[in-house]
Amino acid sequence: MNQPGDSPIYVVRGAPPRPVPGGRSTRPSWRGPLIVVAIMFGWMVFTFALAAIAAPNDPNVEAPTPVGLGVVVTPADGWYDAGDDWEVGPDAIALQKSGVYLAFWASSYGGTNESLLDEQLGYLKEDFDSIRVLPASSTTVAGDVVALATLVTGVSEYWSPENELVVAVSRGVGVVMLATAPSGQLARVQGDIDAMLDDMVMPR
Repeated sequence: MNQPGDSPIYVVRGAPPRPVPGGRSTRPSWRGPLIVVAIMFGWMVFTFALAAIAAPNDPNVEAPTPVGLGVVVTPADGWYDAGDDWEVGPDAIALQKSGVYLAFWASSYGGTNESLLDEQLGYLKEDFDSIRVLPASSTTVAGDVVALATLVTGVSEYWSPENELVVAVSRGVGVVMLATAPSGQLARVQGDIDAMLDDMVMPR
């Protein structure tokens, strides 16, 4: 069981998440030129367009999806599985919509919401050249589970300019939700994110 001060949840399970479409999940693999990233995003859009034409079924992930350890998330309409682009490891899922990427992680955790948030922020700060973290606010997820949420903005080689971090601990299970978005895009999907957090199932 993770205790306060242990490595962040998503580091324990291997490669740090890097929500930029690409191949290998190790840190050096994300240091390519921006033009390469743009080309890969363009290729993804082209691929999705072809798939929509060829397949009559809606590829959106809208069914309840197990994250692990009793945690279940139901993706909102229009969100696609991003596991091929963001290798988040076991007991986790990654989703994307319109250039916004988010992931949920679940792990055994013996600390508090405050300690879990501090650990995740500590790791994120290492990835930013400049960073602004808004004061955390108390919220609820999974119906009535108390959680902490904060917004992180700044300049990073690995993350988009707008990021939302939400953590919750219940019955010895810690859940981390991290969303990363281009400037101006996070607000457009905030309703989806809130709905997924509210509908999430956690151990009671």
